[in-house]
Amino acid sequence: MESKLKVRYVEKRATNSTAKQTRGNEQSLLLEARLIAAVRGRELHVHFQPQYEVECGQGSGVEALARWTSPDGEEISPTVFIPIAERIAMICPLGAWVLGHACETVARWGSSGGRAPTLSVNVSTHQINERFADVIHRALKSTGLPPAQLELEITESALIGDAELAIACCEEWRALGVRIAVDDFGTGYSSLSYLARLPVDRLKLDKSFAQRMTFEKKTAAIVRSVLALGKEMGVGVLVEGVETEQQFALLERMGCQQVQGYLLAKPVPAVEARALLIIPWGARLAPISRPSHAIARGLHAA
Repeated sequence: MESKLKVRYVEKRATNSTAKQTRGNEQSLLLEARLIAAVRGRELHVHFQPQYEVECGQGSGVEALARWTSPDGEEISPTVFIPIAERIAMICPLGAWVLGHACETVARWGSSGGRAPTLSVNVSTHQINERFADVIHRALKSTGLPPAQLELEITESALIGDAELAIACCEEWRALGVRIAVDDFGTGYSSLSYLARLPVDRLKLDKSFAQRMTFEKKTAAIVRSVLALGKEMGVGVLVEGVETEQQFALLERMGCQQVQGYLLAKPVPAVEARALLIIPWGARLAPISRPSHAIARGLHAA
């Protein structure tokens, strides 16, 4: 009797598991179909997150970030649709569209006068191939954006996958006049020997370091070391994920040059990003509870 009950229990679990798997597959296929329709129906758009100089508070650049809003107003997270785009081989056309759209937007800012910000665009590991140089060239030529104003971000995981290909591609892209950055630096477990060979202009320290450095001495030591490494190599270092005044104050004392994060500005539509860049962040209302000029005074007093 007991053995029969066990068999029934196992069969029921197997049936439930199969049903859950089927539902999961159906939801995944539905999202894939929705993403294809979204690309064709222009439901995707680009937001820009400003980057700032620590010492003067001036906006120095923006990072272009793909966003998806469905017709009913639902916001689908990039952490959901980017992996889907990679899985169904849509990441290359999607990435090319983001690059072209972002270049066109920032080139238009430059034509209206004022300081020309650096445009940072993420590059998927699937885009690291011999064809992407043509995509970059077309985007620059069609929009008129100066190559030196464009920065392409690759992650350390790209070096782990095929380091030789990544280095060769980065050298080809840099020959076009664009800048190269290593995004999420410090999280990819790549060898520092590759960093010496990579034609890199900037390191973007992963946000996890900013979030932990105020209460972990070892993490703070790593941040100081990366800042020193950048200085010795002659490359810039930007710290991502700055969300609190305490984090900003510590980075300022460390001599950090550039920061990005919600304390300063969230990813916003192009018009808002342009406005945020024009006014130094210390002279406007910050997206937190009190005026940022008061924040700046408090930080310098810290």
